[in-house]
Amino acid sequence: MLSIKPLQSAKSACDYYLAAFNYYQGDSTAIAWLGKGKDFLNLKDEVEQTAMLRLLEGVLPDGNKIQNNRGEHRPGFDMTFSAPKSVSILVGLGVAPGLVHFHDEAVKYAISQIEAEFTEARFVRNGEIHYQKTGNLLAATFRQPSSRANEPALHTHCVTMNITFCDGKAKSLASDKLRVHGVVEQIQNNAHYCGLLYRHHLANSLKTAHFSLRMVGDGLFEINGVPEELLREFSTRREDIVECMDKNGWAGAKAASQAALITRQNKEEHNLTQLKHIWKERAIELGFDAETFMQNRSLQKETSNSMVALIKDKLKSLFSLNDKEPTEEEIAAACVQVAIETLSQRTSVFSDRALKAQSLKHSLIYDGVVSEEAITKAILQEKNANQLYETYCPEINQILLTTPWLLTLEAESLARIERNQGKIPSIATRREVRIFQDKIDKQVTYPMTGSQKEAILTILTSKDRYLAVQGYAGVAKTTMLAEARHLIESKGFTLRGITVASSAAEELQIKAGIRSDVFPIVHQELKTAARGALSKTVFIVDEASMLSSSQGHELIKRIEYTKARLVFVGDKAQLPTVNNGRLFGLTQEYGIETVVMSEIVRQKNTQALQSVIHATRGEIKESIDNLHHVEEIESHHERIEWIANHWLSKNIQRREKTLLFAPTHKDRVEITSWIRRGLENEGTLTGTGYIQQTLKIKTMEAVQQRFVAYYQQGDVIRFNQDFHQSKTKRGHYYTIGQITKSQYRDNILPLVDEKGKTYAFALKHLPQYKTHTAAFERILEIYRPQALELKVGDRVLWNRNDKKEGINNGQRATLIGIYEKDLRFKADDGQEMVFPKDHPALKHLDHGYVLTNYKVQGKDSAYAVGLMESQHRFSATLKNFYVQISRAVHEMTLVTDNKEHLIAAIKRNKDEKLASLDIISRDQLKMHEAQFKNKNSISMQSVIDGKKHFEERAGFKDHDTGYKSQDLEYFKNAILNKNLSPIEKNKELERY
Repeated sequence: MLSIKPLQSAKSACDYYLAAFNYYQGDSTAIAWLGKGKDFLNLKDEVEQTAMLRLLEGVLPDGNKIQNNRGEHRPGFDMTFSAPKSVSILVGLGVAPGLVHFHDEAVKYAISQIEAEFTEARFVRNGEIHYQKTGNLLAATFRQPSSRANEPALHTHCVTMNITFCDGKAKSLASDKLRVHGVVEQIQNNAHYCGLLYRHHLANSLKTAHFSLRMVGDGLFEINGVPEELLREFSTRREDIVECMDKNGWAGAKAASQAALITRQNKEEHNLTQLKHIWKERAIELGFDAETFMQNRSLQKETSNSMVALIKDKLKSLFSLNDKEPTEEEIAAACVQVAIETLSQRTSVFSDRALKAQSLKHSLIYDGVVSEEAITKAILQEKNANQLYETYCPEINQILLTTPWLLTLEAESLARIERNQGKIPSIATRREVRIFQDKIDKQVTYPMTGSQKEAILTILTSKDRYLAVQGYAGVAKTTMLAEARHLIESKGFTLRGITVASSAAEELQIKAGIRSDVFPIVHQELKTAARGALSKTVFIVDEASMLSSSQGHELIKRIEYTKARLVFVGDKAQLPTVNNGRLFGLTQEYGIETVVMSEIVRQKNTQALQSVIHATRGEIKESIDNLHHVEEIESHHERIEWIANHWLSKNIQRREKTLLFAPTHKDRVEITSWIRRGLENEGTLTGTGYIQQTLKIKTMEAVQQRFVAYYQQGDVIRFNQDFHQSKTKRGHYYTIGQITKSQYRDNILPLVDEKGKTYAFALKHLPQYKTHTAAFERILEIYRPQALELKVGDRVLWNRNDKKEGINNGQRATLIGIYEKDLRFKADDGQEMVFPKDHPALKHLDHGYVLTNYKVQGKDSAYAVGLMESQHRFSATLKNFYVQISRAVHEMTLVTDNKEHLIAAIKRNKDEKLASLDIISRDQLKMHEAQFKNKNSISMQSVIDGKKHFEERAGFKDHDTGYKSQDLEYFKNAILNKNLSPIEKNKELERY
């Protein structure tokens, strides 16, 4: 773990670390200077107190002072590297003093990498701010063996001076309010990565000393054989940090760092010998004999390379290695390949640093040493072999990468769309459509809007196989489809709805009368259809912004093969897919025939309507000013409580008409907790609480599912197909038991079914991994168990479909009875449902009072209350804001910490997902087409021409290596300013 804290003053920092000087006088290795900055100042390893104080004050040994125009100097910051708890315990019990040296070397290595990657100085030239890499910093390091709770906690404070040397001159470390540059800002933004540099180096040292490791989280590990009970016994500081994060609604490495600082207690130093004695007694009480463990640790591994068999087997199947034992270079190359596969299923563009981090994480599962240098070399080889395409992005100060596969998904999809323009007969004539619309207008109370009519006209008269309807939130897209369905079906055509979310499929089916299912179901139908068999079918993709590049590419390909028609319907301004790409927006930019629906009808009063209109234009301040209520509340805890109490203060009818939503699941759980407490007090929730064991999804990419190291004891697996070799059955749930050394070596999962019967599932029995099918693979579902308290009167929702029981993901109901053997629910449509307490559907229950922003997209209600906090850079974004404020028909209440801070955060935090085509130049695209010409019969010339058009509009000249020195945001804006289609009627709502 790494925590980062800016120092408030030089004096207070020296006063604090003075205790360390006194406490560690007997250990010359506990305190030292690190960083290349010490060479510029000719400092010895020994840290002298007076010299440290003067450097914190910005005073150099020659008497010169570093200061700003106001004569001020910030002292610097503290980076604290903490060892895994198992390492700290073995050191604290006195049985592995050599691990202290491993820790020191890992800290030294991390500092060397951090100063090379993130250290900058800032200059102002001709009124413009410039940043220059310096590659050096200076840190006084203080190693300590215990936590503030006087438990084993080996950690090192790196008190980093606000000094760097640029061209031989001392300068202050750069800072940047936008957090694109700046030293402490970049380290905070990349806290997980910086901590991983330390952990990876430490892991390699432990492996060399024949310690076996086990993965316990995202790039986290512990020494295998140190009992979990012992780790918990000595982890009260960790519990304090988690409690603080929960209280403040925080998540992530940066937040954990802040929580560690907030929960710091005044440390009382005790005699270390006495502490070690106490620690040994506590360990023995728990049955852990540290000395015996150390003597037997070589037996923890049956060979010094227990993972060789796994790696060798997987590399041969995944990456075509020969039968020889793999070298470090081959293992590093495989780690990079697995990392590329992992990242490319989630996003179409990823940073060089993200790839390195993911590769380092994967290398931890291997018992042998895989150096950072070997990983870096393997990444470079992928670039040189044109298996990775790169571009430098100044806006985020990083190298961005994509892959040939990701680029092909986009370019091939766009090329198919272009070659199918004007190739099919229209469904109806313009005259027929106009007559139909006039007839509808005479029958309804509210005539169709102009953009609804235009969308129907386009769908029925276009001769293109692929169309797009870009409709802003609340323009009645579903109503338009319901009306269009009548005329389409009267012409002998069938409509079939496709959605990513189950709730959206249910909504489309109920409100538009279009038979609809989620993507996997319709995809299977398309895969089995014969060539040309669906020429009389119109497929509608609803909430099309949620469609990934992989899904979109597959749909477009299958639609062409079956001669069907496809209409994308959605809003590119709303939340995108959680997987790779932004295909819906990309198709519009590259010329798919698009009709824009811009006349908002959801909001029933001018104030609410104006708020949404301003949001579509990106005018955040004006949008917030038009909201009915903005509650500014200082603390996160009080914001959560206010939302709950506000909802509880309403009568039952008003509650039923009010949507509550929050950006994260953690926020949602906190608000729910307060609501349920209030409902218990008022008597709405009655009886004794019943604990239902439910399951929470554990995100694991298909390539990771092939490695036993990514699973943990207690995980629950649901199989979606039978495996005869292991006798595991489709639809059944199995809990992972304790994974033995031999099972880890042989890549086997120990499973226990619900009746206690044991199984051994060899992961080699999973189908061979393939990049192009991984996105559609759902062989396994992996969950973590989670207890859910239920009382009579509780609102619940389902998180998984159950077709047999007629349950859709996102469906809500009220619990009306808890009986000895079953639970009874009443659905929102009035239907009663009874389930035995062991019914599988109950495993996927959750409370249904509050929804996340993703769950609420596509829904509306008379009233809405949403939470948005300025400090959350991933949720305080324009798309999240737009989704929240566009749900309410009459009245929207936004709860935040500070309105001005929120406006600034939304403007600052970028949330546009990048496509591969966004970062690739025309010349790179031409090179890509030539490289795969023999494998791909589809011409990409139309896409290349499109790139040329955008580059010329943006003022770019020809490149062959990407946009190395250009502003990517400027280029992206140029793309987004492209006219959507010749039939666009109203541009005032188009957000550029």
